[in-house]
Amino acid sequence: MIDLLIAPCGQLLTLGGDNRGPRRGGVLCDLGIIENGALGITLSSGTIAYAGPLDALPRGRLAPDCQEIDASGRVVLPGFVDSHTHLVFAGDRAEEFYRRAQGESYQDIARSGGGILKTMEATRAASPNELLAQARARLLRMYSCGTTAVEAKSGYGPDSATERMCLEVVAELRRTCPGLVFATYLGAHILPPQWAGKRMEYVQQVAADLGQLAAEGLADFCDVFVDPLAFSRNEAAVIVDAGRKAGLGLKLHADEFGDDGTAAWGVAQGAVSLDHLGGIGEAGIQALAGSSTVATLLPATMFFSGHGKYAPARKMIDAGCAVALATDLNPGSSLVYSMPFVLTLAVLEMGMSAEECIVASTINGAHALGVDGLVGSLEPGKRADFVIAEVPHYRELPYHVGGDLIRDVFIGGNAVKRNYALTLAW
Repeated sequence: MIDLLIAPCGQLLTLGGDNRGPRRGGVLCDLGIIENGALGITLSSGTIAYAGPLDALPRGRLAPDCQEIDASGRVVLPGFVDSHTHLVFAGDRAEEFYRRAQGESYQDIARSGGGILKTMEATRAASPNELLAQARARLLRMYSCGTTAVEAKSGYGPDSATERMCLEVVAELRRTCPGLVFATYLGAHILPPQWAGKRMEYVQQVAADLGQLAAEGLADFCDVFVDPLAFSRNEAAVIVDAGRKAGLGLKLHADEFGDDGTAAWGVAQGAVSLDHLGGIGEAGIQALAGSSTVATLLPATMFFSGHGKYAPARKMIDAGCAVALATDLNPGSSLVYSMPFVLTLAVLEMGMSAEECIVASTINGAHALGVDGLVGSLEPGKRADFVIAEVPHYRELPYHVGGDLIRDVFIGGNAVKRNYALTLAW
């Protein structure tokens, strides 16, 4: 039975169709639009029972007490899937934000005690309850912006104990929050200073931690920041092999600032997604185009930090790459919660169309997390994770900047935001 009916919908973006693999090429623009549509929800299961034209709705399936919400003149679409965030951390790096704006380089800031190491120290000094409270507050902001599923990385722990604590916070969010939350172990984010001169010992420690974390259900993926300033491919290979043996999916920070060959290598390693890719070269693009690996692009990082360059999204899409978009929420280079803002940047700075942005931030984001069968499109049997936007046409989503267009947010059929007000509180 249908207990909740969203109808009529001015535009219902179902993103229905063949979603067995991430979208690329022409279907990257296929939104499955239904004008004057209807979305029916079964609340007992939190799943979609009907998504189609209003005039074809089987009225006999409506429960006697079915709640109806009028979305006429509005756009109804899947909730955003933010597949790359650093949600759990303590402290702030506001001072660096202003120092960068005055022309100081990241390297100079790091040498004076800033950068990732500053966040590592603040995170180690925080209690689990403090980390949890701060992460919950961030997650609420993301819900308000229309995000209904998130990935959260560790990586701000300078030691194994702090990394575990961060992943335990993610596990608590997963247990208590309404949306999907996925955990990624990023022990190889940057080398902690106490391991200077013992790089391989640190790499082996990270690899050794993976098995136990996976066995306890504290990680779904492993990730490595592969970069001349972080970890080499040879070092990453040790962690990738351990993650594979532990049954974890693979994500990589790849080719962020230059073409060092990590994208093509990551494809060969079977990565679920390769992220950043600001410096990707032709070989990496061709490798991605011929694979099922999702290229997760993070334009807010370039906007916020001014460090590096935007990924060549237009070239990648035209070559046949499957592209996703995410915020890269983190304290240093992208304190950005809003996926609609990311869509705006993708249009302005990376040449993507509105249609490509919506697909990249929903169903392709779901593929980047391996949950395309659950979320990312509005199809019968999937979770009822959707948003109602106060715009008459989907093209206006990236077009408006700074205002709150997300009127309502539903996760599993339950409202977490109604009429612009959050209804969820911890």
